[in-house]
Amino acid sequence: MSDDHGSIIPAYMKVFYALCAFTVLTVAAAKWMHFPESWGTTGDILHVGIGIVIAVMKVVMVMWIFMHLKFDQPMLRFFVFVPVFLFFVMSFALNFLEVWTYTR
Repeated sequence: MSDDHGSIIPAYMKVFYALCAFTVLTVAAAKWMHFPESWGTTGDILHVGIGIVIAVMKVVMVMWIFMHLKFDQPMLRFFVFVPVFLFFVMSFALNFLEVWTYTR
């Protein structure tokens, strides 16, 4: 039984470059993106939300290539990606709950 998937190095390099680009994007979103002062806490929460979205995209790329989920069975992928999705939903829910709590 052969598990030869061809050369994975080009895929590793694509993910590496994408991770570098998303890291620069995260820093840019945190440092240079400014929301109006009238938004108050909502602007801060948007910064956190943008960071969470970028972080989840980076996690999915790492899981797909470096954890070799690309080559695993679909059922295993289901049991890996569903908790990541639930973490994403819970992060946003807690994020917006904080906004709702402090703006009342």
